[in-house]
Amino acid sequence: MKKSRVLAIVITLAMVFGMMPMNLSVVSAGMVEDGDKIIITGEVTLDERLEIEGDKTLVLEKDCLLNATKGIGVNKEQKLTIEGEGKLVATGGTGQAGIGADNYDVRCGTVIINGGDITAIGGEEIQSGECYGSSGIGGAGSHYILSPGGVIIINGGKVNAQGGGMVREEQLDYKGAAGIGGANGQMCCEVVINGGYVEAEGGSCSAAIGSGNCPWAASRFRQGSIDITGGTIVAHGNIGGATWHSGEDESFNISISGGNITADQMGGGQGNSVANITFDWTKESASSTRIDTRFTNLSDQIVFKKAYYREGDTERTALTPEDLTKDDTSIVMIPLVTDPPKPTPVVKKANTIKVTAKKKKIKAKKLKKKSRKVKALKVKNAVGKVTFKKVKKGTTKKIYKKVKITKKGIIKLKKGKYKKKTYKIKIKIRASGNTNYYSKVIKKTVKIKVK
Repeated sequence: MKKSRVLAIVITLAMVFGMMPMNLSVVSAGMVEDGDKIIITGEVTLDERLEIEGDKTLVLEKDCLLNATKGIGVNKEQKLTIEGEGKLVATGGTGQAGIGADNYDVRCGTVIINGGDITAIGGEEIQSGECYGSSGIGGAGSHYILSPGGVIIINGGKVNAQGGGMVREEQLDYKGAAGIGGANGQMCCEVVINGGYVEAEGGSCSAAIGSGNCPWAASRFRQGSIDITGGTIVAHGNIGGATWHSGEDESFNISISGGNITADQMGGGQGNSVANITFDWTKESASSTRIDTRFTNLSDQIVFKKAYYREGDTERTALTPEDLTKDDTSIVMIPLVTDPPKPTPVVKKANTIKVTAKKKKIKAKKLKKKSRKVKALKVKNAVGKVTFKKVKKGTTKKIYKKVKITKKGIIKLKKGKYKKKTYKIKIKIRASGNTNYYSKVIKKTVKIKVK
C-alpha cells in the first residue's frame, strides 16, 4: 500500500474520532458509554457481570437486547437507573442477584426502573447439597448474615423478577430468595412500586416481594418496607415475609395507596413474623386501585386512612382490620370513593280512587226473618289495596252493632226488628297506594230506608 494512501486513512480516522464527544467510548458493538450513561443500541451479550460504579443510567433503546449472563452488580452506595423501550435479561451468577448485590457480604445499592422490558433472575450457589438463592432484584448470598439494604424503585416499564432457589428435580435442599427483596437469610430491602407492570416469584419458601427464606439473623436489623402507589403487580407468592421460618419478631411495614395488586397472599409470612399494613388511596388512583389477595399474619397495627369495601358488596360496607382475616380466604378490595348512592326521591301522585254511595231500600218484614246484604258502594280507579271500615260517629246509634262491612265493601244488616225509617251508616274507604301514589281515605255515608 502506498504511503500516501496509508496517511490518508490515518488522517480520516483521526478526524472521525476527533468529532466524537470526549466522554463517549464504544464498549462493544451495540453498547456505548457516554459519561454517566450506558446506551444499548443493538443486541449485546455480556459474559462478565456488568458492575455499576457511581451513579449510572442504563438506556435501552427501542428494539435492543442486553443479555447480561452474569447479571448487573449494584452494590452499596452505587445507583443504577434503567430507562428506555428495549429489553434486558439479567441472570445473576453464582451467589449473585440478577440486578443488585454481588454476594452475601455486601448490601444492594439503589435500583430505579423507569422503563424497558426487564427480566431479572437471581443466581444460585450450591454447597453441600444445599441450593442457596439470590434475589432477582435486591440482595444476594448464601448465609444468614446481612439484611440486603438498598432501595428498589419501579416507576414504569415491564419487570419480571424471579428469585433463585426454585425447587427443581435435583435432590437438593432449596433455600430460596425473593423475586424482589432479600436473598436467602435476608429480610426485604426498601421496595417502592409507583407504576409499570411487575410480576414476581420467589424461590423456595421465599416471598415474591419481600424476604428471602429464613431471615433469622437479618431480622435483628429491623429493615424492610414495601410501598405500592400504582402500577399492576402480580405476585406468585407472598408480599411481605418469607413463607417458612420468618425472622424472630420480624415485622413489615407495607403501605398501599394505589395499584392493581394480585397476590397469593400478603402479610408477615410464617413464624413470629407480622405485617403492619396501611391502606390509603388518592383521587387519581381510586378508579384503578384493586387488591386481590389473602391476608395472613397481620399485626394489630392495620390502618385504613381511607375506606375500602369488598368488591361486589352492594351495601358498600367499609372493611375493618378484622374483616381481612375473618374467613382465611382471598378478598378483593376496592376504594370506597363515595357513600352508597341515595335513591332518587319519587314524586308521588294523588291516589285516583273515586267512591260513590247509593241510597238503598229494605222491607222491615224481610229483615225480621233474616239478615240482608246491601251493595251500596261503588269504588273506581283505586291505586293499592282497598279496605272498608264502619265509623261509629255518623252511624245511626241503634244499628251500629247490627252492621258489618265485608272485605268487598258490602253492608250486612243482622236480622231483627227495625223501625221503619232511614238509617245512616258511615264507612271509611282506604286505598293504600304504592311507590308512585299516595294512600287516600274517603268517608261515605250510606242511607238505607227500612219501609
